[in-house]
Amino acid sequence: MLLWKKVLGPVALVGVSVFGLSTHSYAAMISSQSDVEILALDGLKVNRENVDGQKSLKVQEGRHQVVIRYYGDVRKGQRDVVYSTAPDVFTIDVKPNDSIKILAPHLTSYTQAQAYFRRGAEWKVQYQDGTVKSVDYEPLTGNGIMPFNDIERAVAIHNAEQGNEFAPQVQQYVSTPKIASQKINVKKDDDTLIQTIQLLYNNASPAQKQKIKAWIVGQ
Repeated sequence: MLLWKKVLGPVALVGVSVFGLSTHSYAAMISSQSDVEILALDGLKVNRENVDGQKSLKVQEGRHQVVIRYYGDVRKGQRDVVYSTAPDVFTIDVKPNDSIKILAPHLTSYTQAQAYFRRGAEWKVQYQDGTVKSVDYEPLTGNGIMPFNDIERAVAIHNAEQGNEFAPQVQQYVSTPKIASQKINVKKDDDTLIQTIQLLYNNASPAQKQKIKAWIVGQ
């Protein structure tokens, strides 16, 4: 587990400052309308333990990364169904005492929701003074049957691929001299090492991936 924490250290430190273990006071609030679900903030999963009323996040001033999705009731034929989307990610600058609300598109039917998100959503935020602005966002991509089941890992991979300010600092460990000869004691039933290897591989360049494959074949 220590190696995984070492690789994702910056993300873990963000969690300390965002969700209540920091000595700094919270200066602002990020919230959302009922049909918008905030999945992650600054690389950390959002759940009932770190939100106020499940829709409001107390944050410090500064730049934050928010992962959201649409998750709301719409009409499909004669019944109500839940329409949900894949996550989108964007960054926003928060000033002291800001109160920022992520707005949901007004959708009433399943076909309307399909058409709207097929065209590409326009996510907007409303500031405390009533000003409404659109935000630039990117879709959060994932692989596998349940790519966003581990939202923190999906965000970490996205940030590493983008090389943005929220990216986990993994390169310094990849390039550390003699790392290939280091011995790591890991419990047999602990898949932390596998997760770490997967993260490092996904963050590697195509040339580096070929070298990794060649090394594995030779073992």
